[in-house]
Amino acid sequence: MKNALRKLSFLGLALILAITLALMSAHVEHVGPEMVAYGNLCGATASDLCYKPALKGGFPVAYLFDAPGVSRERQLAFGEDKVHIGALVTDIATYFAIFMLIAGLYRARGRPSS
Repeated sequence: MKNALRKLSFLGLALILAITLALMSAHVEHVGPEMVAYGNLCGATASDLCYKPALKGGFPVAYLFDAPGVSRERQLAFGEDKVHIGALVTDIATYFAIFMLIAGLYRARGRPSS
């Protein structure tokens, strides 16, 4: 029972760390290649949409996308910008898998060979 509780608490800690790292990875920002409209005064007649590369955040998969016209331009924020849940779950799963891999390697290294 004690061993099962220890494993469960380790899984919970790894999940919390994975979620934290995924949310903090929103500070890893990059631009493009997707284009989004940031205005409507472009072109020869000044009536076309103005396109710029999209600002996005998240690592290894971008999950937070700047929403032009809704939030401050060129700044990411969770309350104002578009969050792609599938990409966020992918980031969390990636970090969780990395923690599990490290734990498995650590445990295998600690066992004596037969």
